Amino acid sequence: MAKLRNGPIRQVLCACALMGLAACASGPPPDDEIAAAEVALTEAGDAGATEHAPAALALARDKYERAQRAAAAGENHEAARLAEQALVDAQRAAAEARSEIAHQHAEELRASIQTLREEVTRRTPTSS
Repeated sequence: MAKLRNGPIRQVLCACALMGLAACASGPPPDDEIAAAEVALTEAGDAGATEHAPAALALARDKYERAQRAAAAGENHEAARLAEQALVDAQRAAAEARSEIAHQHAEELRASIQTLREEVTRRTPTSS
C-alpha cells in the first residue's frame, strides 16, 4: 500500500518540480527590453555620447551585445537583466553627453559675456 501512495505522489511532486525548474530556467524572450536598449543606444549616439561620454556608451553597447547573445542562447532572464542594464547605461551616457554639451555652451556664453564687458569698458569714457 505504501508503494501505491508514494508512486502517484512522487510522480506529481517530480512533475511539479520539473515544471518549476523549467519556469525558473527561462522566462519569455526579452524582445521588448532589448528593443528599448537599442533605442536608448541610438538616442545616446544622437545626444553626442560618442564624443562626450564614450566610456558610458561603450559599457552600454557591451551589455546590449551580451544581452543579444544571451537571448540567442535562450538565457532569457540573463538577457533581460543585461538589456535593462544596457538601457540604463545608455540613458546615463546620453545624460552625460547632454551635460557636457551644456557645460561647453555655458563656458562659451561666459566667454562671450566677458568679451562684451571688455568691449563696453573700452568704449565707455572714464570720468576723471
